[in-house]
Amino acid sequence: MAASEAKSEAAPAAAKPNKTKLIVIVAAALALLGGGGGAAAYFMLGKKEPAEVADADEQAEEPADKAAKDVVKKKKKKRTGAPVFVELDMFTANLRDTEADRFIQMKLVAEVKDAAAGEMLKTMMPAVRNEVLLLLGSKEAKDVATREGKERLAGEIVAAANKTLEGTPAAGGVQSVNFTHIIVQ
Repeated sequence: MAASEAKSEAAPAAAKPNKTKLIVIVAAALALLGGGGGAAAYFMLGKKEPAEVADADEQAEEPADKAAKDVVKKKKKKRTGAPVFVELDMFTANLRDTEADRFIQMKLVAEVKDAAAGEMLKTMMPAVRNEVLLLLGSKEAKDVATREGKERLAGEIVAAANKTLEGTPAAGGVQSVNFTHIIVQ
């Protein structure tokens, strides 16, 4: 009996060092994973360009590209209220490609600054459609093949829509457009 009592007392004593070892190993593993995750985020997000380089790039850009980038910057700003969306009709236009007959088909939703701007956009829809169709007809398939090309196109569509709204109470009312459907063939 004394031997079995000695074994039962030795078992908890032996289990305790293993438990602390396990805790130390788990804590070290978590620290390594956290440090690795932080390092990965640092390298993946990268460093920002110096302000001088970014300003020089913006001055060298065409006005349409600058307007498109401004719209993307505005879109990234925080919203203060609930957004107002206006669904636009389907757009289909021939592209300017010379090697083949190509077309683009897209459906858009415009984000406007308020409900009044949304109503004015609906009222001015024939003129807005005209501007957007003229813009789409000036593009080639390669212009809208990449994400950056689509973002640039979205900025140009916003500029075209706002051009139509100039002189109305909703001037500058279109803040961004979102693609809900886009096909290039």
